[in-house]
Amino acid sequence: MRQIRAGNIVLASAAYALVGTATAALAGMASSPAAVKGWRVAAWLLGLAVFGLHLTIERHRTAQRLSVATHVALAVALGAFIVAALGPFRAHWGEPSRLKLALLSLLAWPVLTGAPAFVVALIVGLLLDRVAGSPRASTTVSPNER
Repeated sequence: MRQIRAGNIVLASAAYALVGTATAALAGMASSPAAVKGWRVAAWLLGLAVFGLHLTIERHRTAQRLSVATHVALAVALGAFIVAALGPFRAHWGEPSRLKLALLSLLAWPVLTGAPAFVVALIVGLLLDRVAGSPRASTTVSPNER
């Protein structure tokens, strides 16, 4: 039976949550609209760096493209869930009028971020395999995953 290496997924999702909450807090303390925009750009770039690093680590651990894309997407979705939980928790969990919206965000953000992350990771993996000239199997199980 295959094991999902949860350590990398949890670590990457924690990095996404840290990037999201820290840059949001810094943007909230910014003194100008340009600084707010700068922190938002920093959040995108740091998130992209986490995505790239996690994708690289997963590609070195397994030859299975679908497994790599799934692990990366799970980390993105879990990170989005954490950020979605922390935002309303700080702002308006106590407001009954906002409870439905807060609960919806717990479902929507992981789906709206995880699905595109899966597609991007799969496409990047395909492109990297084509450039490297090393076709990886998309359905075979590597010895590391048994």
